[in-house]
Amino acid sequence: MLPAFDSPSLAVELFFQLPPSAALRSSEDLARVEKLAADLRRPLQLRQFDAAEEGAQLLSGLFASRELIAIWAPLDDGTWLRFVTASALPSLGWIMHMGAQVFLVSLAVIAFAVWSARQITRPVRTFSAAADRLGKDVHAPPITESGSAELINATRAFNTMQERLQRYVEDRTHMLAAISHDLRTSLTRLRLRTSFISDKEQQQKADRDIEEMDAMLSATLTFARDDAADEPLVKVDIAEMLHSLCDDLNDIGKRVQYQGPDKLDCECRSVSLQRALANLMTNAASYGLAAQVVLLETDESVTVTIADRGPGIPNTDKERVFEPFVRLDSARSRTTGGTGLGLPIARSVVHAHGGTLQLKDRDGGGLEVIVELPR
Repeated sequence: MLPAFDSPSLAVELFFQLPPSAALRSSEDLARVEKLAADLRRPLQLRQFDAAEEGAQLLSGLFASRELIAIWAPLDDGTWLRFVTASALPSLGWIMHMGAQVFLVSLAVIAFAVWSARQITRPVRTFSAAADRLGKDVHAPPITESGSAELINATRAFNTMQERLQRYVEDRTHMLAAISHDLRTSLTRLRLRTSFISDKEQQQKADRDIEEMDAMLSATLTFARDDAADEPLVKVDIAEMLHSLCDDLNDIGKRVQYQGPDKLDCECRSVSLQRALANLMTNAASYGLAAQVVLLETDESVTVTIADRGPGIPNTDKERVFEPFVRLDSARSRTTGGTGLGLPIARSVVHAHGGTLQLKDRDGGGLEVIVELPR
């Protein structure tokens, strides 16, 4: 009959003698068992033991994790029946054991999840860094082909695209260099021929036209060549650079004021950045009456603000002025110079540094040119 009594929550065994007594669970449990013994007219005994002790295998499932309670009932022939069931709450030892197991398993799962996520997103980070590097330097080295077949195919396609871009830029540069050489040869012949013009006024006008054509040709070649990306990055004191540019402009009668730290080192392409900043400061001092240059630094970037009190630029033209050969003041005489390539070249240089160049209206009138470079 004993197997028929067994269930996942109750185990019944037959013993020929009573084992040594264990500690009673509580006075309340003891009172309940004494009442039950009185009703049954048998001397029942209550004992308690942990699931890890003898008899834990009697119960299955989660009941084995709880403290076990055994009630011993004597039979008329002197044998004892033991009824084993689980208490309502898990044992402290089981809670600590399972808690440690869950903690260790959770740590392992989290570590595996982080590792898997990094492995999955690593190709994306690689492509993102390569694309950002390509945007700054078209001659950046290619990505190493490794990983799965799909990743290798994607890497190969990216490297092929980069090679085509490099070839396109080189072909364009070579073509413009050849055109520049041929045009300069023609300009040289024109200079020689203008020397035979008897009318001095016409001769001077022709010389000015030739000089303007030569300047436009040089600026166009510089813009198309975009040689800022070929210049190596060096550590430069950008504060000293701005000081020097302000002094140069003040020496020729321009009004330029510098505000900022006396020293600020930043990795940049010195020649191209100095040319871009000089162009922006010259524009502000020439067409904005006076210029104020402010240098600020943060942990991540260096910001150069060039502000003036000139007429400013309409909002509709703030983006158009970065197009090649765009000159907003069409009434300017040719003697003022300018080919409409200063701002496009400046923004190209700033972008080659991974920075940004923005035009904003200045409070109280005027224009602010904000150049932000990464540290």
